[in-house]
Amino acid sequence: KLPKELRRSLACTNIAENMMGTIRRVTRNVKRWRDAGMALRWVAAGMIEANKGFRRLKAHKQLSVLRAALQAHHDRMTIKPVAHVTRAA
Repeated sequence: KLPKELRRSLACTNIAENMMGTIRRVTRNVKRWRDAGMALRWVAAGMIEANKGFRRLKAHKQLSVLRAALQAHHDRMTIKPVAHVTRAA
């Protein structure tokens, strides 16, 4: 279980909403999207612009706890490959 302060910080969607709004604002004047690469470049530009307004997460010192919890969850959810056993004839 994650610490209360970290859970509270991650429960808020303001960070994601702010970033999406900035991406929309940065990309709204593009009239012709040539390919996926162009879209990715514009989204990256929007993310860089949004990054300028980000503040440090209040629970930033507890991010190592989050990383460990995510790794443990990933390990539980990942199917382990079964070693191939050959039979002697």
